[in-house]
Amino acid sequence: MNACLDRIAAREREVKAWAFLDTERAREQARRADERRASGHPLGVLHGLPIGVKDVFDTADMPSEYGSETLRGRRTDADADAVAVLRRAGAIIVGKTATSEFGMYHPSPTRNPKDLSRSPGVSSAGSAAAVVDHMVPLALGTQHTASTTLPASFCGTFAFKPSLGFTSMAGSNVLVPRMAHVGLLARSISDLCLFAGAFDPALAAVQPAASAPRLGAVKGPGWALIDDDAGRAFETFIQSLPTATVEVGLPVEFDHSFDVTFGLLNAHLAYRFGSAPAETIRRYCTPLQRGIEAGRSISAARYLALDAQADHLVELASRLFIDRDALITLSAPGEATRLEDGPGSGVMSMPWSLCGLPTVSLPLLRGGQGLPIGVQLIGAYGHDEHLLRVAGWLENAALSHHVRESAGGTEV
Repeated sequence: MNACLDRIAAREREVKAWAFLDTERAREQARRADERRASGHPLGVLHGLPIGVKDVFDTADMPSEYGSETLRGRRTDADADAVAVLRRAGAIIVGKTATSEFGMYHPSPTRNPKDLSRSPGVSSAGSAAAVVDHMVPLALGTQHTASTTLPASFCGTFAFKPSLGFTSMAGSNVLVPRMAHVGLLARSISDLCLFAGAFDPALAAVQPAASAPRLGAVKGPGWALIDDDAGRAFETFIQSLPTATVEVGLPVEFDHSFDVTFGLLNAHLAYRFGSAPAETIRRYCTPLQRGIEAGRSISAARYLALDAQADHLVELASRLFIDRDALITLSAPGEATRLEDGPGSGVMSMPWSLCGLPTVSLPLLRGGQGLPIGVQLIGAYGHDEHLLRVAGWLENAALSHHVRESAGGTEV
């Protein structure tokens, strides 16, 4: 704990990963964890581990402001369900990590630890930055579209977005129930498995797949936005793997996945925030204001049609795994964007979030500036354990075959 807090003290002024910290409380909890171990009491799977929690989860002992100045000083009497799970597993909540307002596509205060002039991504950016900068070994995030996967790619850490319904999202900032996922961030696949084990004990000790998985390379509707260096690095990477990777074409219906995603999101934004006083709405970030306005024009019939389209995409997605273990693609269109260019695009994650599929992002590639680019694995719904096994295999394959890519070639 002291090592983590020392690192935070040394770097937080630049990285700005935290919305709230209570260092003395964290040290006291660490002392109690030591006492519990010494007394021989049963220990949870995350006993004594310092963890950051994205400030869109309620915490009974800390402010829960959801990144919004309209909620400054907000406190709740109970933990979010996911936070309660972590505490029961023995984790020590160091503080609340910074987020964009209500998880919207808007810059957060956080900076990218790899390059402070670059974006750390969207709303789970504080969690991703805290993990990659060694402030904490694990951090909790959320994802409706790309809020965990994109920051993991930009900052260079590992991320697991489980299947929809993996754990209760009660007590958190749920924008669209059918897209509200928890996000887990760590520095290795084995750490992700340990982290996930707090929610599902079967995942705590998942081992990498013993044999090469059947992978399908998928580009999807967002591939047109992929940077050239990212595309080259990805192609070289999959060709270097010790398994055949077959390109998979998505059904044409996936071309509408962005429209469906934003239509559902905007409708829910209008429903949740649209009745707020005009003065309050004017204080919201620009993306939230625009979403509210767009959502007000969506009729009930249009909303039901969008929901039906989403159901159809879920059905089509389930057929993609009949003869393959996982799909593989990029986690982001390229390296971290410059701060002045915004928090980046989540197009590489949106279809999979909309369909509720589990995904893992691994920081295995490099772009033209030497910054991380994530490789994304997508699994069949409910097959989270299998996906983590495949991810462990891919991590090992990348290390053993020296295929961490850069735009200029293979990085050994």
